[in-house]
Amino acid sequence: MNGTSSGALPPQIESSDWPELSYRLGLTDGLPTFPPERRVVDQLIAGSGLPADHVVGAIPPLGRAATIEAIAANAAMAGCLPEYLPIVIAAIDAMLEPRFNLAGVVTTTHPCWPLVIVSGRAVSELGMATRESLFSGGGARANLAIGRAIRLIIWNLGGAHPREPVQEIMGHPGRLAYCIAEEPTNTPWPLLSQAHGLSPAESTVMVFACEGPQIANLWGVATPSKVATPSKVATPSKVTTPSKATPLSKVGTTEGDQVAERWLELVADQMCARGNSNTHTMGEMLVVISPSMARTLASEGWTRERAQAFLWQKARRRLGDIRVEADGTPAVDSNAHYDWWPTDLVDQSDPESRVPVTWSPEAIHLIVSGADSIPCAAVCPSWGHLGGFAVTRALPGPGVRRNPQNTKRSEA
Repeated sequence: MNGTSSGALPPQIESSDWPELSYRLGLTDGLPTFPPERRVVDQLIAGSGLPADHVVGAIPPLGRAATIEAIAANAAMAGCLPEYLPIVIAAIDAMLEPRFNLAGVVTTTHPCWPLVIVSGRAVSELGMATRESLFSGGGARANLAIGRAIRLIIWNLGGAHPREPVQEIMGHPGRLAYCIAEEPTNTPWPLLSQAHGLSPAESTVMVFACEGPQIANLWGVATPSKVATPSKVATPSKVTTPSKATPLSKVGTTEGDQVAERWLELVADQMCARGNSNTHTMGEMLVVISPSMARTLASEGWTRERAQAFLWQKARRRLGDIRVEADGTPAVDSNAHYDWWPTDLVDQSDPESRVPVTWSPEAIHLIVSGADSIPCAAVCPSWGHLGGFAVTRALPGPGVRRNPQNTKRSEA
C-alpha cells in the first residue's frame, strides 16, 4: 500500500486487523487510524467533486503524487466525512504553492507546521469548533479529522518521518492535527476571507506554517468595568476605518481607546520575543483574539486594519538587544548584518534601530476566534522569512462540481 495507493485497497478490511496492519506497513505516525475501505474511499472521492485520478500535485519531500484517490484514502484513515474533502484538497493545493515551501516547512529543524484556517459559511455547515479549546479541536470532528488528514497525507505521500528526512529538534504537537476555524458570527469585524478580497458568501481555506499558540493573557492591564457585549458594538459596516493618512503616532491615543491600546501593547510584547524567528527574520505572524477582546476593541473604534497597524508599530525590538557579540555588546559590524532585513526598515549600523517582527502590518494575520469569556489573545510565530507564508483558496459552492483547471486563488 505505497502511500495508501488505492490500487492496493482490499474491498473490505476487518476493523480489528487494521490497527496492527497500519503500524506494520508504516502508514501511521503512531496514532491509530480508521481502515480505508474501498466503499469509504469512493464516498470521499464523490464528496470532492473531482475525478479520482486528478493530481493535485507531488507531496514533498518524497514527491509522491497526491491524486484525489490517494488524498481520499488518507482522509478515510483520518475519519473524514465526504463534505470535508474540498477543504482538505484546497489546503493541500495551497501548500503546494512554491512560496509556501512545503518541503522546507516539513523537514526544517524549526517547530512549525501548516495550520489550516477555515473561514466563512463552511464553518457553520460542517459544525466546526470556534469556541473553547480552539487549537486542540474543540471537541469537533471536522477540526481534528481535517487536520489529521493533512498530517497523514504528508506522512504517507510525502514521507515526512522524523530523523530522516524531518530534522525538527523539539517537535510541534500540531503535527498530529492542526486546524482551526474563524468565528463566523460572533465577531465585530469582517471575516478574514473578506479581508483577502473574497465574497462574504464564499468559504475559504488559508494555510499558514506557524508554531503552537503562545497565550497573551491581559495581566496587569486595567479591565473595563464591563467588557463590551455584542449589542454595544457597531456592525462591521458602521465601524469607522481610520484614514490611510492617519499617522501611526495618532493611532489609539484618544481617551476612549486607552484599554484597547494597553491590551494591544501587551500582545505586541508577546510577538517580539527575542528567540523567535520573526524577531530575527521578519516574515508573517498569526494573532488570534477572543470575541470579547474583539468586541471591546471595536467598541473603542478599532478595526482589524487599525489593530494590525498598531501591532506592527509596537511589536519591535531594539537591534542592539537582538544581535549581540559574545561580550553582550551590540553586533553592528557589517559582518553581522542580516541580508534579509529590508534597508528601508532597519539601519543595521544603529543599535537603537527598532526592528519589526513582520514585513508589514498586513503580514500580521489577525482573526477572531476562541471562547467568548475573558478577553485573551494567542500569538503564533512563524518560520520567519524562510517559508510557510499564508496562502488562501476559495472553496467551491454547494452542489458545484469543481473544475481542476479553475481553482480561485488568493495570496494572504
